[in-house]
Amino acid sequence: MTVQDFDISTHTYFLILRVQAKDPVSDTTLDLGELTKKWTFRKIPQNQQPTNYTTMSSSTPTNSNANIPLWSAAAVGFVSGMVYASYAMRLRDRERLRNACSRIQKHLLPPQRMALGPVHLTARKEKETILVVGAGAYGTAMAYTCAANGHKVVMHMRDPQQCEEINTNCRNPKYLSKYPLNPNDNAITGICTRDELAKYLAIPGIIVILALPCQKTPLWIQQHADLIGEDVLLVSTAKGLYLPTQQLVGHAILDALNRASQPLCFLSGPSFAEEIVQGYPTAVVIASDQLYLANKLQRIMSNGKTFRVYTSQDPIGVQLGGALKNPLAVGAGMIAGLGYGTNTLSASVTRASRELCDLAIAMGGHPDTIDGLSGIGDLMLTCFSSQSRNQRCGTRLMKGHAVDDILKDYTVEGVPTADVAVAYADMCGLECPIFRTVHALIHKTISPEQAVVSLMGRPLNQETTRANYM
Repeated sequence: MTVQDFDISTHTYFLILRVQAKDPVSDTTLDLGELTKKWTFRKIPQNQQPTNYTTMSSSTPTNSNANIPLWSAAAVGFVSGMVYASYAMRLRDRERLRNACSRIQKHLLPPQRMALGPVHLTARKEKETILVVGAGAYGTAMAYTCAANGHKVVMHMRDPQQCEEINTNCRNPKYLSKYPLNPNDNAITGICTRDELAKYLAIPGIIVILALPCQKTPLWIQQHADLIGEDVLLVSTAKGLYLPTQQLVGHAILDALNRASQPLCFLSGPSFAEEIVQGYPTAVVIASDQLYLANKLQRIMSNGKTFRVYTSQDPIGVQLGGALKNPLAVGAGMIAGLGYGTNTLSASVTRASRELCDLAIAMGGHPDTIDGLSGIGDLMLTCFSSQSRNQRCGTRLMKGHAVDDILKDYTVEGVPTADVAVAYADMCGLECPIFRTVHALIHKTISPEQAVVSLMGRPLNQETTRANYM
């Protein structure tokens, strides 16, 4: 430290402080520059000056007025020490933060790493082995998404001819046949025998995506429970309630396995299979009681361009939202089949979303989950688009088609789910008039005219956000 007297008459002094710090990581000395501090001291008359004082200067002029009292030198030293300590602590904390960032960045996607700044960037992304059970439209879309991210993807199906076509020509002849199943030259493999399935299920760290209809998923699990290890991560994409036992599909899966400790996740959200393969920007949610499992799948499936995955720790809410919107979408199709317009559809969907939220919360779901992608998001998708099988089913029902004939053409989760939804409403003491009306129309216990009168003629009341209990 050097104190230089530039203005003797006013006793103004300047502290020139050169600060150096030692880098704890590289063990080098860093020159942090110089700081200049202006000091002005009260002038003491000559006859009152103390006899003991010190001079702290390596280049102090010979003028006696440049002498600084001892207490002033101590104050300057204290301040300079505080400045040095502040710089040293900032340097230490900065290095700790950088080290922490370098440890966690390997778990982040490239866009997330870039958001943290160019500190120890790592582009490493482990490739996983993914087994997709079910070669329908949605199973094909899930396989395509994972393969596009560079993972090894295998699809299991029952049809040997379909399997051969996938392995030979990289196309699914039954679903989404115009799209090649080799994104980025990473071809998807098809298998159809139990031995091949057992081989892949024995791979350590295998991830199994169950892309089967809700009513068939527990049965498939039960038939292959002996092949599924206790540490195999299962991902269910089924959006429905299991009719035989009136359970959530997750509970039915665990019952079929006869164990409660199986790693299990649920994927849901507004996502038509063909639009996923076409590369249209799509967002879904993956839920698990164990958040790290959902985070793992989020990193595997998200690509930063067209497919984005959110995570949730509310698997009950995600399952209920994805399941209960199905009968409501059938109701939206009924409105179109009866020839009503946008007024009717908008009112129905708005009130239906309220019933969906009330019933899901009563069954243990979280309100924020129902307001998200798996609830309101999926409800809007299925109610407003003719691509929805539930919506098409409702339209055909109002045009005179029998429900059994419709179910022969394609799977409609809303039909069995309507039965379970009404049972849940009874259990929770909820009125849910739209759910009950759709259920009655599916089973033809009332006519469309009676349904309109029943809904529009209900007692007048105030629009409210609270559940309408019976």
